[in-house]
Amino acid sequence: MSILQPESTTPRLSRTTLIVSPLAFVAAAVCCWLLFRSSPSAATHATPDASEWIPVKRGEFEILCRDEGELRPVKVTSLTFQRWGKLSFIIAEGSNVKKGERLLGLETRDQEEQHQHAVEDLTSQNKNLLEQQQTRELETKRLETELQAERDRVKVAQLKETELLAKPTELEKLFSQNAFDTALTRQVASKAAFEAFEPLATKGFGNQTELESKRLALKQAEIEVERAEMKHKLVLAGALPVDRQRAQLDRENAELGLKLKELDHDNQIDNLDARVAAAQRDVDATQRRVDRLKEQLDRSTVYAPHDGIAVHRPVGRSNNKKVEVGENVGPWAMPIELPNYEKMKVRTQVPESFVRRLQARSETGTDGKPPRKGSFARVSVKTLPDKIYEGEIIWIDGWARDKNSNLSDADIKAQGLSGVRVFDVEVELQESDPQRLREGFRATVEFPVETLSDVISVPIRAVTSQDGKPQVQVRKGDDRDWRVVELGIKSVDRVVITSGLAESDVVYVPKAVQRAEDKDKDKQKGSADEAAPKTNAAPAGGTKGGGKKSGGGGGPRG
Repeated sequence: MSILQPESTTPRLSRTTLIVSPLAFVAAAVCCWLLFRSSPSAATHATPDASEWIPVKRGEFEILCRDEGELRPVKVTSLTFQRWGKLSFIIAEGSNVKKGERLLGLETRDQEEQHQHAVEDLTSQNKNLLEQQQTRELETKRLETELQAERDRVKVAQLKETELLAKPTELEKLFSQNAFDTALTRQVASKAAFEAFEPLATKGFGNQTELESKRLALKQAEIEVERAEMKHKLVLAGALPVDRQRAQLDRENAELGLKLKELDHDNQIDNLDARVAAAQRDVDATQRRVDRLKEQLDRSTVYAPHDGIAVHRPVGRSNNKKVEVGENVGPWAMPIELPNYEKMKVRTQVPESFVRRLQARSETGTDGKPPRKGSFARVSVKTLPDKIYEGEIIWIDGWARDKNSNLSDADIKAQGLSGVRVFDVEVELQESDPQRLREGFRATVEFPVETLSDVISVPIRAVTSQDGKPQVQVRKGDDRDWRVVELGIKSVDRVVITSGLAESDVVYVPKAVQRAEDKDKDKQKGSADEAAPKTNAAPAGGTKGGGKKSGGGGGPRG
């Protein structure tokens, strides 16, 4: 990584003052002349791989930060089962899958048999429930009919008692009086007829038989008067006490019978309801068992939630063993991951002196403002040098850490950057390229923040320090000359020259020399990358102190 430094900072490649004798200087000039190239490159940001002379030109100078990172998919889904079981199917690793395609499967023979038995039990219990409901309906109608009959019986008893207590009515009194009056009238008529015929019969004008008949009629009329009088008195006296008591007893018996019938009715209805409820509970319990077994069957197969490429994940804690068919798997063993390469991101890092000039994308606005766009970035993949991808910062870690906090002591000494504080950053590529981009590709990320116009800049390797002053070698005819320059802003591998050079000058850029320890470190790193397993999981949540490798650390999971 390149870090912006003040103008007074001495270039890293020239920390000690170069002291040479005139003879040594001449020898060095001759050697450089032999290495001279007649066609130097003039690109503003081109970094020569070998010693060359380049013409000085004015142009744009981009202030940026550059570092390496690793490509990762934005969306990675870890897939597993929600129950334990024996794995019966797993899709081949590296397969291109579509949404809804089958990825994993468990053996389901036992669950299928249990589900079938539960379905049969449910059918039988539903039949029993229907029978109980029909029985309750029929019994309820019968009990209602019997209860209504008891209610009618009570009403009749009440009416009889009321009618008895209401005697004599005016009509009964009238009928009784009329009957008594009629009997009196007949008595008077019979008496008059007898008294009129008796003297005649005595004088011989009538026979004794007719006289006896009239006397008998008179006595019968007198008896009818007595009977009518007694009936009239009974009617006027009303119902007898014994009749009243009998009517009252009949009413009370009827009411008591109604209460007993109501209690019996409620009891039988409760029993019928209890039987139906018990049958319903059996149905509900069996239905839950059927649903649970069906859910287990559904959970026995895992389908792709989105398009992607199947990646088998190591499940062993101490080795890189991946799950195989026939092994037991469950919720705590993630046998497969499904990254989606439609959108990719790069995890890299920037120094704390530079992070304040960057901002991450905000999905939601605050204080009524629209969502905020992240800072622009350029991404170049090392295996695809012909393509530059535009990117946007989507996440910046909230904690800074030492750049070499994850390196060995030897690597820290080799890099010499211990103490530099960096922030982990994630950049999302704006272009989709699933056919060429894959997880784990190394990429270089540039964060341009400002562009200076009409300035002179040279590669930092062209600047050296002599007598404590920055100098460059300038071609002068067939010879070269050292010229003191003033340095401006540095960015990555170039530096602005504020004075000391003109557009007509041609400066010497020495070849970049890689130290032996750097070569050894690169070899070791390459060997480690080949031997290390590919981990397809997105990074876990960040914590203070960073992750376990460069570009690692906390961050949002893709």
